[in-house]
Amino acid sequence: MNSQHDDGSSVARWAKGLLAGLLALVAVACGGGVGGQGTGTFGYSNGAITGFGSIVVNGVHFDESTARIHDADGNTLSRDTLRLGMTVEIQSGAIDNTALTATAQDVNVISDLLGPVSAVDLTASTMTVLGQTVRITASTLFDSSLAGGLSAISLGQKVEVYAIFDPVNTVYAARLVLPRSNPDHYTLRGVVSGWNSAQRQFQMGPATLTYAADAVPAGLANGATLRLRLSTQADGSGRWVVTTAQPATYLPADGTEAEIEAVVSSYTSLSSFVVAGVTVDASAAQLNANGLTLAAGVRVEVEGRMQGTVLKATKLELKGSEDSAGGDDSGSGQEFELSGLISGLDTTAQTFVIRTQTVSYAQASFEPPGTAANLANGVKVEVKGMRSSDGTLVTASEVKFDN
Repeated sequence: MNSQHDDGSSVARWAKGLLAGLLALVAVACGGGVGGQGTGTFGYSNGAITGFGSIVVNGVHFDESTARIHDADGNTLSRDTLRLGMTVEIQSGAIDNTALTATAQDVNVISDLLGPVSAVDLTASTMTVLGQTVRITASTLFDSSLAGGLSAISLGQKVEVYAIFDPVNTVYAARLVLPRSNPDHYTLRGVVSGWNSAQRQFQMGPATLTYAADAVPAGLANGATLRLRLSTQADGSGRWVVTTAQPATYLPADGTEAEIEAVVSSYTSLSSFVVAGVTVDASAAQLNANGLTLAAGVRVEVEGRMQGTVLKATKLELKGSEDSAGGDDSGSGQEFELSGLISGLDTTAQTFVIRTQTVSYAQASFEPPGTAANLANGVKVEVKGMRSSDGTLVTASEVKFDN
């Protein structure tokens, strides 16, 4: 993914892209949806990519072959830039809740941080980027060039981080870490606090930011969740300089089927809590608590339908460990599902590539009648696996040949 963008109004590009996506969804809705449901509804999903074939987000397989794919600044991306662990917002046709499929119309790829690393703590499994704490978890993937994972990160190195952001504890649970050389801007997504208009500065987590006297960032207000574009040079006081801002939350339209994985930012009751800027009523939802208690700072996956500005949940799952920062994964982490044609087969290293993900098959079981000897470039397989110890590979547990 190319993180070096041209100058201009990112807000305008974001709005233009959002409008285009909504218009496409209206066209899909008028056509009767997908999966033969004929519901006339459309869908929205917010979460990390956990599988390929189509792209899998929150357990739903989205066919993105005809979708508009872009980053948060409106720059068009190809399907080949999509990676496991990337955070995406998908606007789609109706979600077939039986087959768990949908046709994506718009895929917005959104990173949380882009900037230099100022600290690495191997004991705590954290690093600091733009003053923010980034937590490395059992689900964090690293680019293959970062062999060793967190231990391969050096001070001052520029990285792009896709994460599940915990606005309560101000921690970013990384899903994907990519090296970025010489970006023309930095990026920070978070919650505004301590705005001082006289000094033209505010806080985002521990970081202090400033802006030009004649350029108050759009949407700037205490409590607002924004995605900021920053200059790569701090000012004389060590403050990061904001060049543009855009909303970092999106409110799906009335009637939209929505699926969101995020950390609860505020909690009043089961019938009123906020996830990714969306108010949720889960009073009638099927609840899978996993032994946890719903509260601000707990990661959840919620499904339901928008009624006005409220998501009326039909399913609510509490995920991860409540006593770990960000309510993130404990145990073995995320399972990944990959389906596609093999490329880059290396029988010595016992690896192959599906789309953009390198897979190790050294520990895999093969579904009969296939064996490792049947692997070849161009052969279609289905893979289930977990991340490798350093996060640079998916270690396959199962490989099935798809004839």
